[in-house]
Amino acid sequence: MYTPKIYLGTVALEINRWSTRIPTFQVSGWLPQIKAAGFQGLELWENHVLKSPGEAEKIKSSNFPVAIYNHYGLFSGTPEENEKLETAVKTITQLNAKAVKYNIGNDPALLQHYKENVQRFANALPKDCILLCECHAGTLLETDEAAEAFFKDLCPQKFALIVHPFGPPEELHAKFERFSQRITQIHSQLSNQEGNRICLEEWPERVDACLNIIKKNNFTGNFTIEFTGLTAAPGENIDALFANTIKDMTYIREFFS
Repeated sequence: MYTPKIYLGTVALEINRWSTRIPTFQVSGWLPQIKAAGFQGLELWENHVLKSPGEAEKIKSSNFPVAIYNHYGLFSGTPEENEKLETAVKTITQLNAKAVKYNIGNDPALLQHYKENVQRFANALPKDCILLCECHAGTLLETDEAAEAFFKDLCPQKFALIVHPFGPPEELHAKFERFSQRITQIHSQLSNQEGNRICLEEWPERVDACLNIIKKNNFTGNFTIEFTGLTAAPGENIDALFANTIKDMTYIREFFS
């Protein structure tokens, strides 16, 4: 029976994720709790090491796996962007991360340029590190058609995709129909009809319908708890967020057990 690994996205605990982007906590100090809760690795928000001196060394010395490095460059080829990529390669190598999450920019005139820079990035990474495109809204790859065209001639084992599964089930089914061999990572986050992020247990009908699609498509990748209940809610705090990430991890694990 297939059982996915479930990683904690450290951005889920970071209340400055969309504001100053200055870390409010040290991931290394939370590792004992993260391990004890049952998470099997980290999806590490880039700023948790780049803007927190000494953190990369502490996380590496813990021997807790950094499964995915969460990179925020946009591959435009400017000197600043190239420096970000060089730093990402060094940090990924240092942490022995096996995958890197990324997005490209949104300038149509630079589409081929983005692709060439993504390929150069892939060639600079360790051979066992795969690239996971989030294909985020606001980028040139936000539509399935654009993503399919971009990746058509790129190796699916190296250039894989992340899916956010808990929208309309028919949309998830269509993604698996189109990209099944590329989808290797699930980003778990759920919003209610008012647009507020909630825990998976608060909308079981939607969640179970989507998890069933994932199961029926013989998905063999893994999950990251990216966001959870109370994300961006007034008064959010790290303890409540962490408790909710555990709830979501437990929900997914029990579904696949």
